[in-house]
Amino acid sequence: METWQKYRYSTETPPDLYSGIIVRGSTGNLDTKLATYTTADYIATLPGYTAQVLTFGTMIIFLIIIVAFVLGIFIYVLTIQKTPMFGVMKAQGISNFYIANSVVTQTFLLVLFGIFVGLILTIVSGIFLGDIIPFAINILFYGVITVAFFLFGFLGALFSVRAVLKIDPLKAIGG
Repeated sequence: METWQKYRYSTETPPDLYSGIIVRGSTGNLDTKLATYTTADYIATLPGYTAQVLTFGTMIIFLIIIVAFVLGIFIYVLTIQKTPMFGVMKAQGISNFYIANSVVTQTFLLVLFGIFVGLILTIVSGIFLGDIIPFAINILFYGVITVAFFLFGFLGALFSVRAVLKIDPLKAIGG
């Protein structure tokens, strides 16, 4: 400490003032009256840091939930728009099981393609913008988002299947 204070204040009798010292490695040679923190603990003590992290975390969670709901609704609307086609299929004698299986399979493929493209674009954005903005890949976070999107896409498909199975072929084709 004395060496640092002499260097800092350019005098043999420096004032005994300092607000913080950053040490990489062992802190064994420091005065025992000093409080020591790990980097993570120190960052957590910064005013407003925890509140800001909680705010952004909450925003991200609600954004994911909203997007998952919109995905489910999109799948439902997309399927319901095909009502005349399903009416024709039913009039031709195609079974409800086949139609339901078709809707669920198409939904699965659509959601899988969307997630794959989204992950690729996220990683490419991280590669190109990594020097400009903070970017971290969290496999657990991406996994939870992927499961949520599959779940809500599947629920949207099930609701739309339920509606499709109730279609009267004659009404659906305008007869």
